Amino acid sequence: MTYILLYIALTWLALMPLRFRAMARGYRNISLALKALPTALAAAFAAAGCFGAEARDLYGLLVFAGLCVCTLADIALDVRFEVGGALFFTGHAVYVAALGQYREPSWWCLTVFVLALAGLWRFALRYRRYFPRPHLLAGVLIYVVALASLLAFSLPLPLLAPSPRSTLAALGAVTFVVSDMTLCHNLLLKRPASYHFVSLGIYYMAQLLLALSAFSPA
Repeated sequence: MTYILLYIALTWLALMPLRFRAMARGYRNISLALKALPTALAAAFAAAGCFGAEARDLYGLLVFAGLCVCTLADIALDVRFEVGGALFFTGHAVYVAALGQYREPSWWCLTVFVLALAGLWRFALRYRRYFPRPHLLAGVLIYVVALASLLAFSLPLPLLAPSPRSTLAALGAVTFVVSDMTLCHNLLLKRPASYHFVSLGIYYMAQLLLALSAFSPA
């Protein structure tokens, strides 16, 4: 618990303020490093969970791999948006593969997927006139499929396979979707830095929750 509190304090009180200060002063490389560091630390938590256990399971390894991909995506997103988006899509696909270790696809998954996909597509299409290029909207709509899949595989788990791990995974997935929705809103409507600060903080909490789910439920 101490390490978790230290992560939260370090991220919110030090790394994030320094990241936005570096951005404001034009220190691009420092800004990118500071942005990726909290996700890299979350990956370190996942590594401790899956490699420190007596019996390693595929779920923990896949969550660790997904966090590593998302660390790269954090950097790529600010360099070239399309590449970062593709990496985040890949990271979500790895998370879905991890969650698939628990339960095979069911009617619960399909129902949640359809509802989530419809809701997220509707949300994204509300902002279609703000996208600077049509292919970016198309990319977001494809990315939404990954988000809907993440929700479909995670939300039913606390009910179908109750455990601390499944609860953390479900909370992480929901938090991840909320962070992406706020990011979309803030970027396209050109909200001030304070809005992005909150959005980024929510994103880091999502990664932390997923990282903690890598620890063995036993």
